[in-house]
Amino acid sequence: MPSVGGIAPPPGISPGIPMPPFAPQPRPVIHTPPPKPTAAAQTIKVEVGEEVEQERRKASKRTALYAGLTALLGIGLGFAAGAQKERGDRGKLAVEGAAALEKDVRAANEKMQELNDKLGAAAEQLSKKSFPTQFTTELGAINVPFDATNLENKQIGSLPGRVMRQLLSYTTSVQDLNKTKDSLKNLLAAAQGTVEKSWKEQDEPVVNFSVVFRRDGDKTLAELVPNKAPFPFGKDWPAKYTVTRLERTQQGLKPAEKEAARWTKGDIAGGDLQALPVDPQSVAAFTSEQIVFKLRSAMIDVRQLLAGNKENPAAETAGLIKEGDDLANELHKISLAR
Repeated sequence: MPSVGGIAPPPGISPGIPMPPFAPQPRPVIHTPPPKPTAAAQTIKVEVGEEVEQERRKASKRTALYAGLTALLGIGLGFAAGAQKERGDRGKLAVEGAAALEKDVRAANEKMQELNDKLGAAAEQLSKKSFPTQFTTELGAINVPFDATNLENKQIGSLPGRVMRQLLSYTTSVQDLNKTKDSLKNLLAAAQGTVEKSWKEQDEPVVNFSVVFRRDGDKTLAELVPNKAPFPFGKDWPAKYTVTRLERTQQGLKPAEKEAARWTKGDIAGGDLQALPVDPQSVAAFTSEQIVFKLRSAMIDVRQLLAGNKENPAAETAGLIKEGDDLANELHKISLAR
């Protein structure tokens, strides 16, 4: 029911305090655009923008530089790690190589000791006028098994300097020893027949040489010549026999067989060729005895090379066998680093 004394508001309007009929109306809000920036402000903005861009470019360059340095550092560390690993691998191979070389050196020393023992026995045989025929055969089969090929793939460059020098000296000495051994074998083989013949002839001497004479202007010269067929010294000598002389030809001196009459009297240099037999004992020192002396000297030289020279304190040497033992011991110490 409507209240008394008032007018009901129109539909849709909430009842309340009525607005005064003459109240002022709200003014519309006018949006004023911002002032246009001045030229100075625009310059500052542009300059600030360029500085920002420059800083951005610098930052980008620094980032690239840092990335490059990081990559290089990574590569460097990789190389260092790789080099360290490579050194470690070489060290391991050097230790393994030292163990293998020790084994090779000891095997070579065993063969050298065998050679030294056989040389001693052969020299003893010669002193008793018995030719060491078996030793001559065995010498060809004996070879000290150590040379430069034993050093291959052993990383010897990683060995201590002193051990390296020992190893190289030992290698060279063993190679020289094998050459000397072969020379001795050839000498023994060539001398056997002559030496055995001379020993046999000591009981039954024979005349192996004669002297013939010739004139050269107003001079008379003698030549020592071998008899083609030596004859017994203690029996009748032949009146004529054949000797071998050296004659000059366009190709040089060549041996030539000549028949000679054994001189008995008269002009020895006149007429036909005459020969005078030579006492066997007077030439023994220049033939078989000299050969035996050379053989024994060669054996002694090889033995001193192997076992050293202890007879002369002023020139004493350790010997190759001792050097090999010392080297093998040093290599063994290195091999224990495994």
